[in-house]
Amino acid sequence: MPDPTFQRTIDHLLRCHRTCRHQIHADPDPGATHVDRRHTAMLTDVSELSRHTADLLDRDSPWAAWLCELTRDACIDLAEQCEQYGERACADICRATALACALIAPSTLPQNS
Repeated sequence: MPDPTFQRTIDHLLRCHRTCRHQIHADPDPGATHVDRRHTAMLTDVSELSRHTADLLDRDSPWAAWLCELTRDACIDLAEQCEQYGERACADICRATALACALIAPSTLPQNS
């Protein structure tokens, strides 16, 4: 039976992947500014990172924890961007995914300052 923490993280990652893909296609703007194009690129990056991380976790790859660290950081950055763009659902799933990834790679838990 798969580890429940891994399965929950995979579920979060796949939701993050779908949410980011949906957001990319929700409001395509041919007149997008450079900043908008950077946001779309970040959505794409996090979508693909999430999908790949879920795949590695599902296969119990030795690289999964490392990729969870990277995905966690990318999700935190994207959550902040999504908040600025008023994309609340995307920000929420990115934060939840970041926390789920931190459980897989505990060294990435945020430190209180």
